[in-house]
Amino acid sequence: MADTIQGDVVTLLTKCSIGELNALCHTVVANISSRQPLDYNTYSKLWSLEEWWNVTESIHSLLKLSIKNSWTKDEIFGKLGSLPDDYKQTVMEVVSVRREDLRKSLLASTAAISQNVLADFDWQMKLVMSSDKLSSLHTPLLNLDLQVADCNSHNRVVSLELDRTDLKKLIASLEGAGKAVQHLSS
Repeated sequence: MADTIQGDVVTLLTKCSIGELNALCHTVVANISSRQPLDYNTYSKLWSLEEWWNVTESIHSLLKLSIKNSWTKDEIFGKLGSLPDDYKQTVMEVVSVRREDLRKSLLASTAAISQNVLADFDWQMKLVMSSDKLSSLHTPLLNLDLQVADCNSHNRVVSLELDRTDLKKLIASLEGAGKAVQHLSS
């Protein structure tokens, strides 16, 4: 989507009534928040399938960006371009009423980058005094147990035994992942 809703989409939106636009915007919000499918059949008399895709994609982008960027009423009105004021007001009302649903959905989709989530961890330090090849070793080892929950809330334990070098590599990769998540959220 460009900076504002394009003229061809504005023309397409004005083909529907205010009530139809209101219902369409709420349906798009439901699609964003709960993956409820969009029904082209309801609007097939107004738009061709390609026009339907353009309209729904424009509304979808506008709704998500308005929440992501915390747009004010004036900013949303500006993004709606030359759309008549009563249509702009309808879209604004949907954004106001469904703001929390959209926000929660965007947060959930950001948090769901991976299907697995770290639920808990436990660690234990050991000092290996010797091995079958060396009589005096004195090497510290870290036993790390990660309890990982998948999307179905099933937990499994991943056990790692790390020496000093492996631990440094793990810490470096976790720091890199933390920076990537910070970059995605900003």
